[in-house]
Amino acid sequence: MIELLHASLNWPTLPATVLVAICVLYWLSVIVGVLDFDLLDFDLDFDISADGPSILDFGFIGLRFLNLGEVPIMVWLSIFSLSMWLLSINFDSKAEIQSFMDYLPLFLRNLGISLVVTKLVTQPFKGYFQFTPPNQIETLLGKSCRVTSSTVNEKFGQAELETEGAPLKLHIRSEDETIQKGDLVRLADYNQETQAFYVVKINQES
Repeated sequence: MIELLHASLNWPTLPATVLVAICVLYWLSVIVGVLDFDLLDFDLDFDISADGPSILDFGFIGLRFLNLGEVPIMVWLSIFSLSMWLLSINFDSKAEIQSFMDYLPLFLRNLGISLVVTKLVTQPFKGYFQFTPPNQIETLLGKSCRVTSSTVNEKFGQAELETEGAPLKLHIRSEDETIQKGDLVRLADYNQETQAFYVVKINQES
């Protein structure tokens, strides 16, 4: 045990040990409720630009191939760091490191193997972590809500949409002057500039 601890806290295993320690601290914080699971999870948008691929786009394709963006970043990083640590502790603990150039070949070897291992381990989890955040424009369109303002016109209108928690208050607009307070309407479209939904009175639809 002492030998393992000594090897972990010395080169060339020390960088991998630090990375593993960061991941362990993160998961412990999640377990005890100090941090949220998705606190360090980033929205990695790897879609190729409509103007045509660029050098940066090809780099994104490489990251997507490794399943970055397909699984939560901390899940990916935890598997990667553990792989780096296991490789270093098993194969490099006896290595003599006198300079950075002595460490570089070992790092590159472990990096390449760890990327392959992380890719294989995370491959079965692709798609399991994909979700649409609640109350996004795309998820609200088509839903019904109740008018709370006295009337609804092209310039003013408010409604409430029932959710699992508190009702969601929305700005709405309509060309139908007959919509009044208490009417049930459907969210038909959204105007990004005014940040308001265009609605249609449900009992008038065919």
